[in-house]
Amino acid sequence: MPKIKDIPKIDRPREKFLKKGADALSKSDLLAILLGSGIKGKNVRQLSENIIKKFGKNFLNITVDDLLEISGIGQAKALQITAAISLVKRFCADEKSNEIIVKNFQDVLSLAYDLRDKKKEHLACLYLNARNSLLKKEIISVGLLDKALLHPREIFYPATELNAASVILIHNHPSGDSSPSEKDKQIIEKITQAGEIMGIPVIDFIIVSENDHYSFFEKLKKQEDNLDYVADGAQGTLFDLLEIVRPAYEISVQGIDKHYFQPPQPRKGYFQLQNRRYLGNKYKLLGFIEDIVSEKCGKINSFCDIFAGTGVVGERFNNSKIKIISNDFLSANYACLQAFLGTSIDIQESVSQKIEHLNKLHLEEENYFSKHFSGTYFSEENAKKIGIIREEIERISENNNEKSILICSLLYAMDKVANTVGHYDAFRKDLDMLQPVKLLIPRIDHLNNKNNEIYKEDANILVRKISCDVLYIDPPYNSRQYSDAYHLMENLTEWKKPEVVGVAKKMDRSHIKSAYCLKNAVRSFEDLINNASCKHILLSYNNTGNSKDERSNARMSDSDILRILNNKGDVEIFEKDYKAFTTGKSNGDNNAERIFYCKVTK
Repeated sequence: MPKIKDIPKIDRPREKFLKKGADALSKSDLLAILLGSGIKGKNVRQLSENIIKKFGKNFLNITVDDLLEISGIGQAKALQITAAISLVKRFCADEKSNEIIVKNFQDVLSLAYDLRDKKKEHLACLYLNARNSLLKKEIISVGLLDKALLHPREIFYPATELNAASVILIHNHPSGDSSPSEKDKQIIEKITQAGEIMGIPVIDFIIVSENDHYSFFEKLKKQEDNLDYVADGAQGTLFDLLEIVRPAYEISVQGIDKHYFQPPQPRKGYFQLQNRRYLGNKYKLLGFIEDIVSEKCGKINSFCDIFAGTGVVGERFNNSKIKIISNDFLSANYACLQAFLGTSIDIQESVSQKIEHLNKLHLEEENYFSKHFSGTYFSEENAKKIGIIREEIERISENNNEKSILICSLLYAMDKVANTVGHYDAFRKDLDMLQPVKLLIPRIDHLNNKNNEIYKEDANILVRKISCDVLYIDPPYNSRQYSDAYHLMENLTEWKKPEVVGVAKKMDRSHIKSAYCLKNAVRSFEDLINNASCKHILLSYNNTGNSKDERSNARMSDSDILRILNNKGDVEIFEKDYKAFTTGKSNGDNNAERIFYCKVTK
C-alpha cells in the first residue's frame, strides 16, 4: 500500500493547499489535512476517502462515537474532526438572519421597547444560549417588585428548561426615573448569587423608563471602553463585577438540640447491628434522621439507604410494612447487610450451633491470616484463630445467607480484639488488645425482612434500577477511601488470599475506590440525583470545618449541593451538633451533622 511520502509533493494534500488554495482540494484532501497521518495499511488520503464515502451527505452530523467505529480512528482524531465541524457550524449559525445576538446593553434596549411606557412595574428575563443568542423573552412578574416575594426559581426554572447559558433581567420604572432603588439593588444581588450557584450567570440588570435607562453592567464597567458582554472570549457577569464574596441560597438551617433515646445493649452472647466501630456511623443520629423523615415524608412504603455502611439507618426504618433497599459496594458491609436485613427465614438455631462450633476450634499451624496480620493488628493467637474460623466457615456454610451471617459474626468479633483505633489504616504501636476472639450470635428480626432488597453495587448504577419513597444518601465526605480503612475486613470477607504489601499489609483495592472521594465527586453526585426516582431525598453531609489534613476536607461545597438539589425540588437544611468518629487527624471543633432534605418536585 503506497505511503503518503510516495505521492508526488505537488499532489500531497498539504502541499497542494499551500500551492493552489483550498478550492483546489477535494473533500477527502481537506479531511486528510485534519487527520494528519494514516494507519497501518492505509495512507492518510485513503483513510479520509473511506470516511467521506462512509458518511456522505451526513458528514456534518457525525459524532465522536461514529468515528470511533472506524478501524484506526482513535479518540484524538475523532475529536479533531468533530471539533472542526462544530466550529464551522457555529460560525454558520451566527450568520443566520433570524437569530438575535445580544452583544451589549444597546441590544437589550431594542428588546425592551414594549416595557418603557407600562403603567405597572414589570420584570422580564432574556434567556440566552452559549453564543448570547436569544432563546426566549419572558415576563417574570407584574406589579411592585419585592425581594421577599420574588424567588430565584421563577427566573431559573425556565432557564433550566430552555438549557440557557445565561440570563439578562429587564425592569421598568413607570415613574420615569431609571435610577435603581434599594429594593432593586437587593433583588439583583439575591438573583446574581442564585445564578452563580445554579451555574447560569446573570449578565446584566437593566432598568428602563420612558426616556432613559440604567444598566448595572454599564455602570460597573464605566472605566472601560469595551462594554460588550463578551470580551476576549470571556463572558462578563454581574457576580464578578459586584465582587460578591460568598454565594448562598437563602435557605435557613434549622438547628436541632434534642436528646434521643438509644435502645439498650443486647443480652450476653448476642450482638446487634450497631455494635461495631465504623467511620461515619450514624447510630447516635438515628433519632435525628427519623424525626425529619416523620415530619417531612409522612407515611412511607419504601426506604433506600444507598451508601449503607453498617446499615443502621435502614434498620431503623425496617418493619413488615416498609421495604428496605440497602446497598454498599464493600464486601464486608454487604455480608452484614445481608445477615441483618436480608435474612427472611428463621435460621437462628442452626447458626447458633455453628457459632458454638467455631468458637471451640483449636489452634493449629500458621495460616494465611496469621502470617500477614499477627503481631500487628492482632495477637498471634487471635490471628491464628481468625484464620482457622474463616476457613471453617467456607466448609460448614450450607448456603450464601448462612455464610453471610457467620462472616458477619466473625467481623464483629475481630473488631473487638483488633489492635487499632477502629479502622485498619494503621495499627497501634503497642500490642495491647490481648483478649481472646469470640464469636457472638446476631440478633436478627427475620420477620421484618420479607420485602427487603440488599445490593452490592455502585450507587450511581443502582439508582437507575430502583425507585423508592425515601432515598437516604450518606456518601464519603472527603478523600479518605473506606477501602483503605477497611482493607483487612474486605480481605477476610472475600477470602481470595491476595498478596498484601506495605507496613499496613493492604491488598489491591483499585476495584473498590469511590468516586465520591475523588475530584469528580460533584459530577457523580449530580448524576446520582438526576437519575433518582423517589419522592424525598435526605443527604447527610458533614460540615468538616478546617482540617489539619487536607484529605479530611469535604469534597463537595454547600453551593454545589444546593445547586444540584434545588434542580430536583425544594430544599431545607437541618443541623445537629455531633462528635463524629474520625481517624484522629481531623479538627473536630464545631462539627455538626447536617441533613439536606429535598422534597422532589421535578
